[in-house]
Amino acid sequence: MGGLIERVAELAAVKELLSRAAKGTGGSLLLQGPAGIGKSALVEHAKQAAGAAGFAVLSSCPTPVSGALSHGVVRDWLGPHARAGRPGARPFDGPAADLTEVLTSPSSAGQVWNLASLDYALTWALESLAEVQPLLLVVDDVQWADPASLQVLDLLSARVHQLQVALLLARRTGEPSVAPEIVDRLAARATKLEPEPLSVMGVEQVRREVAASALPGVSTKELHRLTGGLPFLLCEVLRSGTLERTPRGVVDSVREQLTRLGDGAVSVARATAVLGEEAEFDAVAEITAFSVADLADPLELLTDAGIVTLGMWRAWPAHPLVAEAVLSSMTPSERSDLHRAAANHLRMQGRPTQVIASHLVHTLPDDDPEVVTLLRTAGEESLQAGSPHVAARQLLRAVGETKPEDTETDLLAVAASAHLLAGLPAEAFDLWSRALARTSDPVRRAALLADIGDVQVTMGRRSEASQAFQQAVSTLSSAGHDRSSPQMRQVLVRMGLVSALNDGARTEILDAVADAEGQPVELDTRTDRLLFALEASSLAVTCRDRQRARELALRALGGGAFLAEETSEGIGFYVTTGVLSWVDAYDENLVALQAAIQDARGRGSALGFATASYCRGLLNYRQGRLRAANADFQPALDLRARGWSDFADVAVAGAALTSIGLGLHEMARALEPTLRDAADREHFLSAQPIAVAGLIRATEGDHEQALDDYRRAARLMGQHPDNASIVEWRELSAWSLRALGRRDEALELAQEAVTHAASWGAPRALGFALRTLAQLTPRDRSIELLRESLAHFDSVGCVDYHARSAIDLAELLMAGTPEERGEGTHLLLEALEYGRTTDVQPLVRRATRLLVRAGERIPDTVGNPASTLTPGEVRVAELAVAGDSNRQIAQKLFVTVKAVEWHLSNAYRKLGISSRAGLGPALYGEPSRSNSSAM
Repeated sequence: MGGLIERVAELAAVKELLSRAAKGTGGSLLLQGPAGIGKSALVEHAKQAAGAAGFAVLSSCPTPVSGALSHGVVRDWLGPHARAGRPGARPFDGPAADLTEVLTSPSSAGQVWNLASLDYALTWALESLAEVQPLLLVVDDVQWADPASLQVLDLLSARVHQLQVALLLARRTGEPSVAPEIVDRLAARATKLEPEPLSVMGVEQVRREVAASALPGVSTKELHRLTGGLPFLLCEVLRSGTLERTPRGVVDSVREQLTRLGDGAVSVARATAVLGEEAEFDAVAEITAFSVADLADPLELLTDAGIVTLGMWRAWPAHPLVAEAVLSSMTPSERSDLHRAAANHLRMQGRPTQVIASHLVHTLPDDDPEVVTLLRTAGEESLQAGSPHVAARQLLRAVGETKPEDTETDLLAVAASAHLLAGLPAEAFDLWSRALARTSDPVRRAALLADIGDVQVTMGRRSEASQAFQQAVSTLSSAGHDRSSPQMRQVLVRMGLVSALNDGARTEILDAVADAEGQPVELDTRTDRLLFALEASSLAVTCRDRQRARELALRALGGGAFLAEETSEGIGFYVTTGVLSWVDAYDENLVALQAAIQDARGRGSALGFATASYCRGLLNYRQGRLRAANADFQPALDLRARGWSDFADVAVAGAALTSIGLGLHEMARALEPTLRDAADREHFLSAQPIAVAGLIRATEGDHEQALDDYRRAARLMGQHPDNASIVEWRELSAWSLRALGRRDEALELAQEAVTHAASWGAPRALGFALRTLAQLTPRDRSIELLRESLAHFDSVGCVDYHARSAIDLAELLMAGTPEERGEGTHLLLEALEYGRTTDVQPLVRRATRLLVRAGERIPDTVGNPASTLTPGEVRVAELAVAGDSNRQIAQKLFVTVKAVEWHLSNAYRKLGISSRAGLGPALYGEPSRSNSSAM
C-alpha cells in the first residue's frame, strides 16, 4: 500500500500496541496529521494485523455530521454484536443487558444515556468480549466524534491499560471538533505519532505500486515538489494520469475542508493561493479586507489543516497542488476579482511590471487602458528576455482588454510576433489578420501582408503565402510604389523565396542581382542579401556554377548580418545555409547554424530552434556524424506539435536517412507514411521525402516500389538539370536496378550520375556517384573508382561515406595480392573501429563478416553503453556535461524541466552512474566539465 511506504516507526508502534494488549496490558495510540498524510492507510493496516493476530476488531469512522448522532462510536463498535446476539448472552449480560435494546432500537437514536451507567455497561461488554479474544478498538477521524462518544472515550482511555484492549485513534489536524478539550486529553494519554510526508524515494515507490507507467515525462522530484509527499495527493495525481488539471478528488477534498474551517479561512486560503510567493500579511489583509491581526485565527486553522505554511510575516500554499485545488474551487469571476485586487495592491507597492502582469493575465477584461499599457510593457520585456510564451500570454491578454474595434494595430502585430516565436503560428496568423483589418495605410498594410505571407510559409501554406505577397504588391502599386521602391523590392524578393521553395525556378527580380553584386559589400542591405540567397539557390537547384553559388551564399550571410536581420525564423537565412550544404561548404555552414541555434535560444524561438536544429542535423548527416544528426533531428520533429512545419517534411526525411544509416530500420519504417504524405505536396522539396520513402522500401527488398518512388522524385525535381547534392535519385535507382539484375540500366544511370555530379563538383555527391558506378564495373576499374571516391569524401570530412566506400574497396582487395590483402585488412579494421565508436552497427557487421571470411582476428571490444541513449537523452546529457543547469537545458531545447529530469534519470540508469559527475567519463571517456553548482 502506497500509504505505508517509509512508515517504519508507525508500523512498529502498531505492532507494539497489539503485543501489549495481547499480554493483558492495553494502551492507546494516536496517529495525527493533516489530511492526506496516510493515517487511514495505517489504520487499515492495524486492523488487518490485529485480525491476523487473533484480535476482534471494533471500528468506527465518524464524519463531519456524526455530531448529530449521540453515542455514534458505541453504536458502531457494539451494534453488530447486539444485532447478531441473543438477549442475555455475552457481551450483553449482567450490567450490559440494557445495551442490546438501546443499540438495536431506531427510536433510541436521539436518546442520551446516563454517562455513569453507560461507562459501566460498556466496560462490562468490552471485558466480556476480551475474555474470548483481545480487542482492537478503532476510531478514525476522532475529531468528528459526537460529544457523548468523546466522553466515553475519555473515560475508557484513562483505564485502557487495565484491559486486554488496544485503542487506536486517528486525528486529522486542522479540523474543528465539538469537544476539542477532550480530544486533547485523549492525545495526552496516548502514544502520539505524526506521520511525515514521503521522501523522493518514497514517492518513487508509490509511483511503481500505483501506476508505474503514469506521467512518463514527469520526474519523481517534480511529483514530490508538486504533492509535498502527501500520499493522498500523490495517488490522485498518478491515477488521473495528467498534470494538465487538478484531480477532481483533490479539489472536492480541499473545498469540503475549507468549508468546515469557516468563511474567514476560505477567504485567507484563496488570497494566499492567488498571491503565491507574494502572500505577505499586508497583501493578504488588503485583498481580504481583514486587518493583519484578524488574520491570526484563520492562518492558524489553515496551517493546522496543512493548507498553508507560515513564514516571517508571510504565508504561502503548503503544496502547489493544494494551491491549484483552492483556485479550482473558485468561479472565474472570483479568481479574476482576487487577481485584480492583488495587481492593484502590488502596483501601489511599486512592484516590478512582470509581477503585476502575472496577476493581470488571470483577470477578466474590464476595458482599462492602464491594464493594456502595463501588459504590453510586460510582453515586450518578456520578448527581449527570450520568453516568448510568457510574452504571448501577456500580449494576448492586453489585446483582449479592450473592444476589438479599439485595439491598436501595433499591439496586434507585436502579439502576433510573440505567438510566432512561441511556436503558435496559427494564432499569430489570426492576430496579423486582425491587425490587417484595422489599418488602411498602404505601406503598413503591405508590411502586414508580407508578415502574414511569412507565417504562411512557416505553416507550409506556400500557395497562400504567394497570394499574400501578391496582395502586398498590389497594395503598394496602388499607392504609387514601383520596383525601385525599397518596400516593393523587399516584398518582391520575399515572393521570390516562396517561388524558390516551390520549384527552385529563377524569378524576374533576379535581374537585380548583378547591380547588387557590383556595389561595395558594406552597402549590402537585407534586400540585397535576400537577392544573393535567391540567386545562390537558383544556381544550386539547377546545378550551375557551384563556386559562384558558394560566393553568393557567403556574401548573403554577411558575416552574421543576415542572421541579425532575418533572425533564426527567417526563411531567407535557411535558403542560404541550404546552399552551403549543397556546395559542401560545411565549416562555414556549421558556424552559421550554431549562431542560429544560439539566436533561437536567446530569443526563446521554438520555430527558429526547430529549423536550425534540422539544418544542423542534415549537415551532420552529410558529414557522416549519424548519432549527432539523430540528436539534432529529434527536437526538430518534436516541435512539430508546436506548429513547426516549414521544413518538417525534409526533417522527417533526414531522420529516416539517419535511422537507415544506423541500422534502425523499424524507426525508419515508422516514418514512411509521413514521407509519403509529404510527397503529395507538388514542389521540388517533396522530392527528398519520396526518395527516402523509396530507400526504406529498398532496404526491405521491395526494389520495384523503390524505383517508382525514385522516378517520382526525379519528376518533382523538374525538367532542369537537377542537383545530386539535393536528391541522389539516379544513384539510388542504380542500386535498386542492380539488385533486380537490370545491370545495363543501372550502369547507364550510374554513368549519368557521375557526369551530373562532376559538372556540379561537390565532393560528397561526386564521391557517392563514383561509389555507385564502382558496383557496376570490372574489378580493376571498381578499385580505381573507389579510391577516387575515398579521396573526395576525405576532402570534406564525410566520415560515414568514407567508411562505406572503404569497406567496398577492401572487399575487392581481399581477393587480390598479399599487398592488396594487407591494405584491405587495414581498411576493414579502420571501418570496424569507426563503426564501433559511433555505434553504426551495419558497418560493424559488414566489416566483421569480411574479416572473419579472410581469417583475420577480430579485435576485442567493450560495449559502449552510450550507444543505448536516445537522441533526446544524448542532447540533454551533452548540455549537462557542458555545465548547463536543468532549467538552462530546458530553455535551450525548448522542453520542460520535467522532460530534462526524465532524460537525465534515464541516461544515468543506462550509463550506470548516479550523478552528473559521471556523465563526462561515460560519454567521452573524459572528466565531466559541469560545475559543482549545476543542478
